[in-house]
Amino acid sequence: MLFAGSKVCGQAAGRTINPGPNQVEIIKADSLVGLNQAFMEVRKLMGNVSLRQGTTLLYCDLAILNSTTNNLEAYGKVRILQADTVTITGDTAFYFGNDRKALINGRVKLDDKTIVLTTKKLDYDLNSRMAVYNTGGRIIDKKSTLTSMEGHYNTVTKIFLFKKDVRVADKDGTLKADSLRYSTASKEAFFISPTEIVNKKDTMYANAGMYNTVTKLSNFTGRSTAKMEDYILTADTLFYDTPTKIGISKGNVIFVSRKDKVILTGNQGRYYGQTGITRVYGNALMKNILENDTLFLTGDTLVSLDNKETKVRKMYAYKKVLIYKSDLAGKCDSLSYNVSDSTIYFYQKPILWSAGNQSEADSINILLVNNKINLMNMKGKSFVISLDTLKNFNQVKGRKIVANFTKESKLEKVTVDGNGESIYFAVDEKNKLTGMNRVECSKMNIAFKKNKVNRIAFIAKPDAKFVPPKEINEDLKQLDGFKWRLNEKPTKETIIARVTPPPIVKKVLTDSVLVKKEREPVKKQSPSVPKSKSAKKKPLKL
Repeated sequence: MLFAGSKVCGQAAGRTINPGPNQVEIIKADSLVGLNQAFMEVRKLMGNVSLRQGTTLLYCDLAILNSTTNNLEAYGKVRILQADTVTITGDTAFYFGNDRKALINGRVKLDDKTIVLTTKKLDYDLNSRMAVYNTGGRIIDKKSTLTSMEGHYNTVTKIFLFKKDVRVADKDGTLKADSLRYSTASKEAFFISPTEIVNKKDTMYANAGMYNTVTKLSNFTGRSTAKMEDYILTADTLFYDTPTKIGISKGNVIFVSRKDKVILTGNQGRYYGQTGITRVYGNALMKNILENDTLFLTGDTLVSLDNKETKVRKMYAYKKVLIYKSDLAGKCDSLSYNVSDSTIYFYQKPILWSAGNQSEADSINILLVNNKINLMNMKGKSFVISLDTLKNFNQVKGRKIVANFTKESKLEKVTVDGNGESIYFAVDEKNKLTGMNRVECSKMNIAFKKNKVNRIAFIAKPDAKFVPPKEINEDLKQLDGFKWRLNEKPTKETIIARVTPPPIVKKVLTDSVLVKKEREPVKKQSPSVPKSKSAKKKPLKL
């Protein structure tokens, strides 16, 4: 027995009285002093102190051990080893043997052979293997450095829970968040708060989801945005692979091409950065912001191609295509838009409207100059209709038609090649009808001025007929196949309405009404008895 104030020099080993299974045992110390405390067995160990509790070892320069409460105070070069897997060092520590919990202060470091955690204060539960800090911490693994104000780390599952000013950094970029769950084994970060991920050329913003710091794979389940070098992709859910630059998005997709000022929207989208292909479908819409104008394009599917090697930039639209800008509107089955040379190709019986003109053919391509229609090439069953100031329809048909337009997108010249037919109304200087010309000629050139026929040249022998105003009837005023389809002309409003989902109308019934309807039996009325006015069902108010 050691009495209060007695001192033993040299090494003191195994001097614990009646050690239990969880009792902290003394392995050695340079000196040991018994302290006088009522009903307590307290000893002070100094110099090269070693203690043990099961498979846990504790080393320090100075320790005060209360064997009655099984608690320990440790000072100077504190080191705790748990089963050769976790090593914790610090300046001071308080160890509660019965609960197997340690409070370490000072220059704290935790090393579990996977990560190294440094902080000023650490609470460690040896039963749950959970380490907790709230004074700021720094974690280093093989490839990343993580910092936060608060953290919880499980040394078994290798999962961190971070809070406040969370930052994950490596040689390729950084992740910033307010809270984060991070697996040091799989290198995956999970978050449910606003998060920013910055890589070499890409920046991502998300509210919820997962990010792998090694593979650079992102899977965001909340409204998220990925900013690339030339593009911005936003959606309700977003998968993005940084190395391959592949993005898959769903829900209210917005894809922005910065250099072309093109915006794609839709229900779903896919982006392939290495090939420069973007696909949007489901209520798909393209808005190309031009100078003093905007080009709207919608279809079931929109595809954008930006080939950086060939410098070719194209847009494709498939199925039920509508197009609109201030001086041009049209509809077709599919189209391609070459952004590089401002040429638009329309396929499968397209129809276009521009400044009082209607054009139809099996296929059409137009050239834009300064974002205005300049040239139109029509092939196969081509038909051009121009409405003049007297509401007469000038008409031109042929196998091939080339139409030139003024800077104001008004019809200037029409060249017909093959099976040409035309009807044009002659008007004098006082804007009075003088007659109607009906001509058949395989090739012809027609010049317009202010939407009126100014002059016409027939390259082959024409079959022409002039009809005075009094002899003009409805049968003569139209070429075969004539159909004025202005009511089908798309507008900005019709395109926006087409891609905007209808609002969901929710009918809400009160519980009392539902219960009453369930309990009341259905009464069948005899067909021989006429229904009275009072028996009519009143509409249910919603």
